[in-house]
Amino acid sequence: MYDIQRIGKIIADIEKHIKELNSYNLNLNDLYESKNYHASSMLIFAILNKLIDLGSEIISAEKLGAPNTYQDIMNLLAKGNIINKNQADELNNLVRKRNIFAHFYEDIKEKDLYKTIKEIKIIDGFLTTIKKRISK
Repeated sequence: MYDIQRIGKIIADIEKHIKELNSYNLNLNDLYESKNYHASSMLIFAILNKLIDLGSEIISAEKLGAPNTYQDIMNLLAKGNIINKNQADELNNLVRKRNIFAHFYEDIKEKDLYKTIKEIKIIDGFLTTIKKRISK
């Protein structure tokens, strides 16, 4: 059984953070300004944490097992036919970056941050999939 209230809050937070990140309308050169770098990095970190929370909520509700690592989450969702293997791989590429943002935050190069900002859009498809699933 889904905790619709919790899942709804997680989705709303992800969408709010993505909207804010997109509103910055940054290009690579903008990220050399520390304010833009730090704000974008923290939003990405928050988005990735919420992405992990959302995946964990669905795994729990669907009784798909217990992930050993963050990267297991998307694979379990794929094995449970909630997302496809391609989505799982793309989302796992983002999930792997979560620890980089957590532990090596100031070592992230501006070009890598910019690439991650562009990759965040793949989460939209995941959110659409989850919204459809929980509304059944």
